[in-house]
Amino acid sequence: MTSRRPIKKFGGLKSATQAEILRAHQRDDEFVRGLREKFLDLLHNFGGYRTLLPFIQSDILLKLLYFGFTSGIGNQTLGEEYTGIVQADLEAHRVPSLSARVLAAVLECFGERGLLTLLEKLKKSINHPHSELQPEAVIFLNSLIDKLKTAIPLMILVHKGLFYIYGHYYSWGRRLTGVDYAKVYGKRPTDGISWGLRLLGLATLAQCALKIYRGEEKIDGDDSLLQEEEGNKCQLCLEAVPTTTTPCGHLFCWNCLGDWLRTRSQCPYCREHVTPSRIVYLMNL
Repeated sequence: MTSRRPIKKFGGLKSATQAEILRAHQRDDEFVRGLREKFLDLLHNFGGYRTLLPFIQSDILLKLLYFGFTSGIGNQTLGEEYTGIVQADLEAHRVPSLSARVLAAVLECFGERGLLTLLEKLKKSINHPHSELQPEAVIFLNSLIDKLKTAIPLMILVHKGLFYIYGHYYSWGRRLTGVDYAKVYGKRPTDGISWGLRLLGLATLAQCALKIYRGEEKIDGDDSLLQEEEGNKCQLCLEAVPTTTTPCGHLFCWNCLGDWLRTRSQCPYCREHVTPSRIVYLMNL
């Protein structure tokens, strides 16, 4: 799993471009997804997939293991090796410390979803019948948590826009830990790609400003952003709205499920046998 090229101490750093960083993370995500599929197939063959499925389905555990065996022991990830970049502290002109690399990986794995889940659990604890908090404190904390749940997605969106524009710190976790990327070998992408990403960054910031102006980021107490994201996205591409269901009840978009069933007659989620003729297109979605 680990890359063969170790990270070495260096000077005279050149910052990696937005396109190189994005491609490296896309490559790493592709590898983790492939690893996840292999684990699911292995578990299905041994009959233990139902018990361990929730841990592997989220990719978090596999991502932590992947980053642990690459960045955690001082090696490049496969994506970093492919694009010729390494993790670096650009201000200090050195390799980031082990603790900084590990913390950056943990924050990147849990990220926004982890923060929203933590806030939701904290809110349940505050509103528990046996809570010893005063009513005024409960009202104040509930209001504060609701504001944080509204602000976190906006902060993530603003950070993404800034990354597209300036090309530094891929995630807020890497910004907090000071872990950036330096280019050490290979060809750079054309400058036109960088300008295109800068324009995308400006559009992202404009989108964020519009959401703040219209107040579209308000989240009701009964619904969390986490539930909305998971419920309204295809579980394969994580982009399209799911329109098709398998006999076992799992939702995907039509194209993703069709492509999947051409290679294997199994539900992508639970691995139950699926006959392609039995999938149902839900017209009212």
